[in-house]
Amino acid sequence: MSKYLLRRVVQLIPTLIIIYTIIFVLTYLMPGDPVRALYGEEVNRMTPAQIEQIQTRLGVNRPFFVQYADFLGRMLRLDLGESYIMKGEDVSDVIGYRLPRTLQLMLGGLFFSMAIGVPAGIVAALKQYTWIDYALMVIALIGVSMPVFWQALLAQLFLTQSAYGIALFPVAGYGDGAIQYMILPSIVLGTHLSASVARITRSSMLEVKTMDYLQTARAKGLLGSTILFRHHLSNALIPVITVMGLQVSGLLTGSILTESVFNWPGLGRATVSAIQSRDMPIIMGLMAYGTLIILVVNLITDVLYAIIDPRIRYS
Repeated sequence: MSKYLLRRVVQLIPTLIIIYTIIFVLTYLMPGDPVRALYGEEVNRMTPAQIEQIQTRLGVNRPFFVQYADFLGRMLRLDLGESYIMKGEDVSDVIGYRLPRTLQLMLGGLFFSMAIGVPAGIVAALKQYTWIDYALMVIALIGVSMPVFWQALLAQLFLTQSAYGIALFPVAGYGDGAIQYMILPSIVLGTHLSASVARITRSSMLEVKTMDYLQTARAKGLLGSTILFRHHLSNALIPVITVMGLQVSGLLTGSILTESVFNWPGLGRATVSAIQSRDMPIIMGLMAYGTLIILVVNLITDVLYAIIDPRIRYS
């Protein structure tokens, strides 16, 4: 296992370089003037010499490959530069403040997606071709089809205002970090993913249902709960874990919309603000960290395979 992990970590390096190259090229080609983003309408009163001086200080008038080499070098040093808009503030400090809050929201979303999706998939598989099965799958289809921001707005309408529903949670904000501010955004983020988890769990449970080892377990007279959780569900969870690992990118994308609606101070909200203001260092830093999170989660997913299914061994 240790040799496999080391090999996977080494394999991540060229992958990161390729992804960071794509990030740099896309950001470089993004329309917008960093000087105007930094100084606004004041640019109209500047002379060409003053604008060129600012461009030189920011380093945006250097040749493409010089900027690219500087970007990769700073990535290796974990130096993301300074924000254009938040003058003098390091991008690393901005991300360091917001990253824990986004991870907090993502973990909450993962928890609710598993807590809702896995039981729903199990019940649907056990009640195959009954009205319960059809009802759960229709609800899952609606959950997959409904945009995250629409779910967020409906949740705010019916769960935060006593005039239309039950005032259970705050409308938006982070507050002092209390858990009541986190629950509703996590439910919204997790509900969208739980629909996919429910469908995959159902399909995997039905596929495992016909395996010979389950017939053997029943012939031995094992309790139904033992067969369900120890033999049936444990083997059916492999595809579910795969989907959860792949859906991390979906959680990051969903967190952008969720954080914007709920005014949550995470990476998603910072991404929207950075794009609107053409703050290139913030954009590149956020995309770089998002890529790293996805790759690390995929690595953790591979490790979980061997933990859940002892038959899987890496060499």
